[in-house]
Amino acid sequence: MKKILLLVIATMMAVVNVNAQDETKNEFGVFYGTGSASDILSYITSSISAAAGDQSSFWGPVGAEYYYHVSPGVALGAVGAFAGCKAKDEKTGQNDLSETFITVMPSVKFNWLRKEHFGMYSALSAGVMFLSVSCNDNAKAADPKAKDETLTTFMFQATALGMDFGGEQFRGFVEAGIGEKGLLCAGLRYKF
Repeated sequence: MKKILLLVIATMMAVVNVNAQDETKNEFGVFYGTGSASDILSYITSSISAAAGDQSSFWGPVGAEYYYHVSPGVALGAVGAFAGCKAKDEKTGQNDLSETFITVMPSVKFNWLRKEHFGMYSALSAGVMFLSVSCNDNAKAADPKAKDETLTTFMFQATALGMDFGGEQFRGFVEAGIGEKGLLCAGLRYKF
């Protein structure tokens, strides 16, 4: 573990540009994704819980990200995402199960094409997801195994291809990857 940590620190030091640059170093973005890992987890947990067979409505993930550019090609930062699901009982029409997913992941982004109004990149993120499952009293009465739970698990995002477009400070972006931001993700980014 110490060797990996030293390798990460050495890599970060190697890519830091000691010369002052005029370009912006910070960026903040907001996004919405589809086909996320939490969507898949929600489908699985809903199908094996007291809400089995019910109609589920999943939303998210919505989130925010921050990156600091340590060099023109590498940025370090973090991604936070929030998603949820409500399962409705087909007989009563009431929500009997709700799930909340909160994810926090350190991240690294590799810019491999940077133009004035267009860029392409890849990114890797890995961190932790907090999952909260809540059942209402009717679901608990119908299934003695139904209970409120809070789980913590590993989560990731591997963005194979990301593209941003727009001005120097404000840009839109789209990404294709796998993980908690989703198979497809889109958002807005502000550089400062």
